[in-house]
Amino acid sequence: MLGKKKLALIVYHTKTGHTKQAAEDLARGLQSKGIRASIKSIGEVNREELKDCRYFAVGSPTRNGKPSRKVKKFLKGLDKKELKGKKATCFSAYAGFRGKRTVRKLRRLLKKKGAKVLPGIAVKAGAPLSLWKGPDAKEKDVAKLERLGKKLARA
Repeated sequence: MLGKKKLALIVYHTKTGHTKQAAEDLARGLQSKGIRASIKSIGEVNREELKDCRYFAVGSPTRNGKPSRKVKKFLKGLDKKELKGKKATCFSAYAGFRGKRTVRKLRRLLKKKGAKVLPGIAVKAGAPLSLWKGPDAKEKDVAKLERLGKKLARA
């Protein structure tokens, strides 16, 4: 097994798949720096995985300028010790507006849990007020997510 230094956990919630795709883009950046990234939906996360990782990222769709309820509930339910000292970041996929606001809220939640938080990123993808897939993120946003993964690995 790889040591704690080489392990990242990326958790996300999605309805249309855009946030999952953003998690995969972020993981590519981490992997390019030699970090093994495990990507899990919120419902699949095992608390033991949190203990074993050094890097942590959380992704949420933007729902009216806020993270999804599932993501907020997950983060608020974490014990402060579970993220204390971990390098962390966050990301959001948004179709309409307020993606950056969602990222700010995610950063605050991560900081409250003791994580060392890097700035996050919001990427535009999908169709406003819709549960259908809609357009994917543009190449420039995909590149931003990969760069965020690299920055997290260097943190």
